[in-house]
Amino acid sequence: MPENPVLINTPGKALFVAALLILLPHLPVHSAKDEPGPAAPLGTTQYTYKLSLLIDFKKREKILKANGEEPSVFDTALSKFSSAIHAADVVDTVERKANQLKLTSVTSPVGALSVLVADKKYKRQSISVPENGAYRTTFYYEERGDGPRTTSVVDYKKQSAVFYTGSKVDSTEKLSGDTQDMLNVLYEGVGRKKAVADFWINSSKGLQKMQFTPAEIWDIPVGVQKLKARRYAKRVDKNDTATFEIWIDEASKMPVRYQIGLAENYGATILVELQGVK
Repeated sequence: MPENPVLINTPGKALFVAALLILLPHLPVHSAKDEPGPAAPLGTTQYTYKLSLLIDFKKREKILKANGEEPSVFDTALSKFSSAIHAADVVDTVERKANQLKLTSVTSPVGALSVLVADKKYKRQSISVPENGAYRTTFYYEERGDGPRTTSVVDYKKQSAVFYTGSKVDSTEKLSGDTQDMLNVLYEGVGRKKAVADFWINSSKGLQKMQFTPAEIWDIPVGVQKLKARRYAKRVDKNDTATFEIWIDEASKMPVRYQIGLAENYGATILVELQGVK
């Protein structure tokens, strides 16, 4: 990730931020057609996920040394674990109306990690509206612990997006078409495409581009079920080494897992897996 506007300048918090934020850099644009798929029912649905964190501590030590940093209390505590750590629980609430999609996501650290970060939560909310068979973002915010809320408001008539930190305007960007955000791209984004697809993504701090390619179908267990889920992989290159893979259930088009690889910057991999739906 060559540019990361959400890094916190204390080593002890850096990996926590890496575990919670899914921000991806710029990629070239191509076109792709929407795949209609089944229409999701109106109403409210709640999705619960398990977030696991796997850290390569040898890699992590090299990164810290290269940056002139000492291992933090956070690094020292996590070094006691030899396998993936259940770091947080994620609850996504999806509210569907005929003319609006509202997504609210709360990530809560668990166990020892909860104590280390004083139980700080990561909150996001997306509001989007249907247009030409897809959903485009009109409002999106992120809130990290006790930090200021970052918000974006999109005006398609003016073809602009305004970005705020708290109530202060940070920047305004011109649109190059419809936009999605880091939540609705999971629920109404990659799974609706049948070929290589590019997205303008609203991160609450700016507009970014990323490209996903549909790949093979996996059998993924969720509770007592085994779902057929297609993997979608983000394009990477020498300037962007962060990987991002999303598995979408072929039948329902819901996200059943996603994985973010931040080995080059953090020595960490994040895996988010669906645990239940209600």
